[in-house]
Amino acid sequence: MSPISRDQFLKLIAAGGASFLGLNSDLLGHDASKGPLVPWGRLKFTAENGDQEDWHVHPNGDLNLIDSIRDQTSVNLAKKWNVADITDLKSMIAYPFLFMHAEMAPVLSDGERQNLREYLLRGGFLFAEDCVCGYLHHGANTHNDFFFRAMQTELTLLIPGAKMEPIPLSHPIFHCFYHLEQWPHMQGYPHGPWGLTYNGRLVSLLSPSDLHCGWTNGDTWFGPGKQMKAMQMGTNIYVYAMTQMGGALPG
Repeated sequence: MSPISRDQFLKLIAAGGASFLGLNSDLLGHDASKGPLVPWGRLKFTAENGDQEDWHVHPNGDLNLIDSIRDQTSVNLAKKWNVADITDLKSMIAYPFLFMHAEMAPVLSDGERQNLREYLLRGGFLFAEDCVCGYLHHGANTHNDFFFRAMQTELTLLIPGAKMEPIPLSHPIFHCFYHLEQWPHMQGYPHGPWGLTYNGRLVSLLSPSDLHCGWTNGDTWFGPGKQMKAMQMGTNIYVYAMTQMGGALPG
């Protein structure tokens, strides 16, 4: 079965109603019954000092979240970790949702910025998150926010007319599947989540809180219950990104 785009995903939801994302034990056990596969992609990029490795730390965290989304919703998210290269727009648009993660600050060329801009304007969604202590490039500095600050600048300037601002607890991203009363913070400087909104659509979410390490091994690294909260927020981010209305392109 071919991968599905975000627009196709929205059409399926419109046809199937709210039950498409709800708990359904009959659907959960049969992949074919859950509809077309939806691919998961992680964005590959170069970080400061020419680093080519920082972008792919702990890929099992992605797989853990994929398993959770598959178990708790009826989304047929493919159980595979894929790579989208920021230097190649074609490889990016194969994925309606991209995860970007690192400890070090990304260093983007003008061409890569153009690819990212085009990806978002075509309807893609970027979840960018500070890894904090991935490969310990900055030592065991649990408050490093180099990735967060760099991406905050990049996203602010990426799309003229878009607004980059903190996301309040009243935002539906906290309530679209699980009802969460606060943003789960694993480690890092607590800036809270920020979002880039354009033409009424949240096109990118930026987090300083290393939810990904929560997906990877949250209870061991951060305390009991942390992995569940990280998984719930990750599920909310994915569900909201894939189902929200509003267009990126000007009408």
